[in-house]
Amino acid sequence: MKITSVIEKIYTNPYLRIMLHFFFWLFMFGIRLYLTNVSFNVYRGFSSEAYVYISLSSTLLMTTFYYAFMYAIVPNLILKRKYLLSGLSILLLIISYTIADAYAEINLIQNCKTCLSVLHKFNSNYESYLNRGLINVILTRLLSLGTPMTLLFALCIPFSIKMTLQAYRDKIRSLQLAKENLQLEFSFLKSQFNPHFLFNSMNNIYGLIISGDTERSAALVARLSEFLRYALYDSEHEVMPVEKEVKLLKDYIELEKIRLNDAKVHFECTLDNNDYNLAPLLLIPLIENAFKYSSDTPASFIHISMSILNGHLSFTIDNSIDPDKQVITGGIGLCNFTKRLKLYYKERYKYEVGILNNKYSVNLIIQIT
Repeated sequence: MKITSVIEKIYTNPYLRIMLHFFFWLFMFGIRLYLTNVSFNVYRGFSSEAYVYISLSSTLLMTTFYYAFMYAIVPNLILKRKYLLSGLSILLLIISYTIADAYAEINLIQNCKTCLSVLHKFNSNYESYLNRGLINVILTRLLSLGTPMTLLFALCIPFSIKMTLQAYRDKIRSLQLAKENLQLEFSFLKSQFNPHFLFNSMNNIYGLIISGDTERSAALVARLSEFLRYALYDSEHEVMPVEKEVKLLKDYIELEKIRLNDAKVHFECTLDNNDYNLAPLLLIPLIENAFKYSSDTPASFIHISMSILNGHLSFTIDNSIDPDKQVITGGIGLCNFTKRLKLYYKERYKYEVGILNNKYSVNLIIQIT
């Protein structure tokens, strides 16, 4: 399973999040319990029961500090850039944690006769330190920065994990939002494209019927029907089989050719197999642009070439330009085309256009596998 789907599954399922947090803090409790057994620890020699109570108390207080900071101070103060209030809140939280931690430790040890005797025998300095009183212990831990440093080292791992996952999730959300916005633009483009294209095609077919070319008009009606069915329904998928896209291009070219009498239109396609997939209607804006700016004269031409070999798509268009028309390269169709390229193929494409000697050239290369 991809890491993105794992993160989304965790964040969208509250039970998984609770379980993940529970097991993490259980792990932290285990680490804390283990550290109380090392030789340099002031609790060395305490009973196992005392170890558990002290470790559990410390872990619960640290957990409370973490959630108060991460889910109250961060979203409500830090992210809203209320820095002065954030600093005061963090200071108050550290003081509260220090008071609670010192109070819990002193009471647990003083209620454990074995612990007192062990401290008196093996660590009299720490015993005298605790006997100074709660206020003295609190001030010592704050002024020496012992508690802030302890919190920093103990919580740096969960803080880092939380912030990393949050940043990663925010990135996923922004990409998803960009995709949704692009899909809306694409749907808007289709809503403009289909009626315009349908109106022109029906007028052209009507002209063929009037002229008595019923056989060609019937074939074009069939092509138009297949094209609209594909554009309205099948294109909702993220990718489509390349053979369907090729048929779509052929139908579109034949329907656009109706209005031309003298211009030469040529389309060639080479595939090493039909197992490839392609984003639906991706190449249509390029072909539409070629027909839009090409004149209908004997010297006019539109040459379209497409090939897919070893997973690389090569698509080129060379067309003459009507000198009476101003070429607009930033229309909604081409802008949508470039956005979809970036969305679906990221760094796996090369797109170039050029105008030279009244000829418009398009060169597109995509690694589709």
